[in-house]
Amino acid sequence: MKNKIFIIAAAVILLALLGGGGYYIWKQQQTIDELTEGFALEKEQLEDEYTQLAIQYEGYKLQVNNDSLEQKLEDQRIKIQRLVEELRQTKAQDARRIAALKKELETVRGVLRYYVAQVDSLNKVNDALVAENKQIRTDMRNVQQQNQQVRQQNETLTKKVTVAAQLSATNVSVTVLDRKDKVEKRNRVDKLAKFQVNFTIAANVTAQTGEKDIYLRILRPSEEVLTNAQSGKFKYENTKLDYSARKTIEFGGEETKVTMYYKRGETLDAGTYHVELYADGSMIGRGSVTLTK
Repeated sequence: MKNKIFIIAAAVILLALLGGGGYYIWKQQQTIDELTEGFALEKEQLEDEYTQLAIQYEGYKLQVNNDSLEQKLEDQRIKIQRLVEELRQTKAQDARRIAALKKELETVRGVLRYYVAQVDSLNKVNDALVAENKQIRTDMRNVQQQNQQVRQQNETLTKKVTVAAQLSATNVSVTVLDRKDKVEKRNRVDKLAKFQVNFTIAANVTAQTGEKDIYLRILRPSEEVLTNAQSGKFKYENTKLDYSARKTIEFGGEETKVTMYYKRGETLDAGTYHVELYADGSMIGRGSVTLTK
């Protein structure tokens, strides 16, 4: 009887131990499964973070115009790709390697933050240089405009001075003289032997003093220039003109009266004859006379 009781008690104890052991094994397996699931989730999350980090590196590389910094970003992007591949090949149960890769991720992030700071710094410097360059261009345009204005003012002033320095012949009158150097009051063409041209050089303190060549041109009604043996040519602007007579005077800046003569050397017709006076390359006066039959 005692042996039977002992056997029953031993069986109960054995069953209790087996049940407790089974429950312990089941509980441990459940814990392992939970940990494995957690590691798998952490691995997946870590892989996503690496992928996002690689995209960030690629994006910053596109914003960089510095070859050296661009190469450093590319090196880090390649390193991230290598780590992603290693992470994909790592088993979810390998907690130690996953932890190491997680630590490596933080290191790469730190490097990215450093490069981002460099990119921002370079962008600020570049923006400052662009603004400075823009200001320099604006200043240069302003200086060029000012120089152009000064040149125009100088040109205008030069023209004014040139005009002011030109001689001016006033009170131009043309008289017809006969063979006896007497005035032909009726201006008959058949009595004309000489043209006498009287005029006054106005006072001019800005004009250069000294000898001045005065050129007289007498034009027929057909606008042909009268010439004789003493006639010649003179420079006017970009050409040479025929002159009827020339006279050299001494000009001292004061009002100067001048008389010039032209001796008839050809057949003349009745009509209005115009006279033009030139000096220092400019026309200084005009006059006219009408010859009758």
